[in-house]
Amino acid sequence: MRLSDRYIGRQILFGTLFAIVLLSTILVMGSLFQSLRMLIVDFGAPLSIILEFLLATIPFSLIYTVPWAFLSAVLLVFGRMSSDNELIGFRVAGLSLKRLSLPVFVIGAVLSALCLWLNLEVAPQAKANVKNISLRAFFTDPQRILSAAAEKDGLERLEKSAGNVRAYIDKSDGSLMEGMHLFQIPKPGDKNEGRNTYVHAMKAEAVIDNVKKEFRFHLYDALFETVDKEGLPKIALAREAVPVVLPFTPAPQKQDPATMGNAQIKDFIRNIDTNLPSFKDKPDLKNTVISRYNAEVQRRYASSFACIAFAFIGVPLGVKARRKDTSTGLIISLLIGGAYFICGMLGGKTPNGVVIANWAPNVVCVILGLYLLRRARFR
Repeated sequence: MRLSDRYIGRQILFGTLFAIVLLSTILVMGSLFQSLRMLIVDFGAPLSIILEFLLATIPFSLIYTVPWAFLSAVLLVFGRMSSDNELIGFRVAGLSLKRLSLPVFVIGAVLSALCLWLNLEVAPQAKANVKNISLRAFFTDPQRILSAAAEKDGLERLEKSAGNVRAYIDKSDGSLMEGMHLFQIPKPGDKNEGRNTYVHAMKAEAVIDNVKKEFRFHLYDALFETVDKEGLPKIALAREAVPVVLPFTPAPQKQDPATMGNAQIKDFIRNIDTNLPSFKDKPDLKNTVISRYNAEVQRRYASSFACIAFAFIGVPLGVKARRKDTSTGLIISLLIGGAYFICGMLGGKTPNGVVIANWAPNVVCVILGLYLLRRARFR
């Protein structure tokens, strides 16, 4: 390893790490402030849940901040070296621009491997944990979340199908509750549904079942009141009952591909007729869903190689500008990074369209970078 490799590589690494910390802090704090009211006011989440939320958002933010930070570091380092005439000194010593760029491509390859691991293994699980944060927050203070839900969206925060279910409790101690009331409200346009069920329990307990991946409301000394079609009330008493069972994870048709591993996505597509039986006779809708899931797989692989693509385009752009200020380099990196990720999000409706939309930014960056590198040799 040459002295120049250590010199340039050290500056790129330090600049990248600093930019990662800065950009990740901005994205993570933005996600926190966006969900802060939900976590604290609506769910009454303790500090441990908030810290868990912060840790879960870090891997997902690193997917974007690592390539962006690397591009910023390359632009700033080579821009400074160009403005201070250090590149001229290296060239006089017999080192070409391609040879000077070698540590940039090595670091870019290592960071791309890191991004690939984050995209395939860490980020999907972290995204799933963020989506299920409300479930864990519920068990810290059931009374607060149920009181807020009773006034707004029912139990939809825990399960979308329970949006018309309201719950009130007199007091709670962790997962143990006293004086629980459960009832339905009418849906818009339906005068009868929602008025025929009412449940009251002297005591209730929220139980987590890690084997079945669900949690249940156990009601003790419960009263059930319903109204039949003729409008006559029916009352039943139970010493113990389990009227509400909600899953930990969404059903397959409600799954978000961003929370699934690649193997799960491929299995979902392979068994799409079973997972989405209502789409079996709707080929257009089914193809749209398949394209969305395929796009997620392609996005993970394509965005993982953003660091290598940015290495091609970052070096010649840094040399070309000869800038002494850092703001220009940051602005250029923001523009390139923003355009890169926006193009990748456009997607496509056909298999070829999905591949082209996700991989085109990488190809464009490499081709443009090679062209600019060739021109930069004569500067």
